[in-house]
Amino acid sequence: MSLRETDAISPDDLEKASKRKIVRINTQIKKLMSIVCSICGGTGVKCTAVIDPNTRQFLEFTRNALSDGRCSQCGNVALTDPDEVKAGLDKLWTEYTARHRAAPNYTCCDIVRHGDYDGCEKAYIRIGGPSDVVEKYPVVAVCRDLEELKSLALPDPTREFTLMGIQGFEFHDVLENKTYEIGVDDLKIPVTTKEVLDFYPAEHRLKETDIEQYAAAYTARIKAYREYTRQLDATLVRRLLDKERLMKVGESDGFRLKLHFDWFVILKRENERMYAPFKYAVNAYCLDNIQTFDRRYVTLEDALLHCLNGFNENANIPNRYKSIGHYLSGKS
Repeated sequence: MSLRETDAISPDDLEKASKRKIVRINTQIKKLMSIVCSICGGTGVKCTAVIDPNTRQFLEFTRNALSDGRCSQCGNVALTDPDEVKAGLDKLWTEYTARHRAAPNYTCCDIVRHGDYDGCEKAYIRIGGPSDVVEKYPVVAVCRDLEELKSLALPDPTREFTLMGIQGFEFHDVLENKTYEIGVDDLKIPVTTKEVLDFYPAEHRLKETDIEQYAAAYTARIKAYREYTRQLDATLVRRLLDKERLMKVGESDGFRLKLHFDWFVILKRENERMYAPFKYAVNAYCLDNIQTFDRRYVTLEDALLHCLNGFNENANIPNRYKSIGHYLSGKS
């Protein structure tokens, strides 16, 4: 305000303007009284402000002054207003439930971790549902309801983090992490919902009924086959060929096969009357994804050679081995 402008203002106007400024400053000070350290929850915090260096007159708070400051106990920290955070949660919850006519079960939020302070970070918190589920996202906490979620806004040194605010609420289907006991050969293999979902690609969008009807059984089979260590090598090829005459109809042998992925192969002697002229069948299971390969062969050598050539059926790609003898010679 220039001297000319001041001269044009009456003393009463100046007094009123001064009172308004005092009220505004007091309002901001009261606001500060509810702002605490995001780690210890203490009120012994300070923040920066803009002052006139000549008159020492307060002008305004700096940008982020009320969110970044210094705590007498914790040093440089993020500052938080728990009441304001809770009010924001209430507002967004009301808006979400009014729009979707259902309660959300996840919130994308901002938190401050205690310990080595490194500012705010994005995190997810789940709301409600079973205690043990396969999470849509990695979560930092699970709350029973909105009230428990709001309690995380109040700093607690015994907790690992403080909720600083949320970016929004979401809803995602979640599956309870059950354990299934599946019979594979003569073994009982336990497999969890999480193991099934980790093995199957996300685009399969498995539901609980899918897991119960087929996916748990298939995952358990792969889990069991991963325990086998015997690889198809020259020694095993020779042994299988030498003992071919002893292999009865319905009997099988299994081995690991290293191609681009790891495979487990079951080699089975077939009933010639039912599948003539075929005598052998190969059922192969990829151990890294849900690929399978099945085929019948006239001779045992044909079956083993096809395995050694990586199940190649592309006429434009030459086989690595021309015959079993070629493989056993060590030349490729």
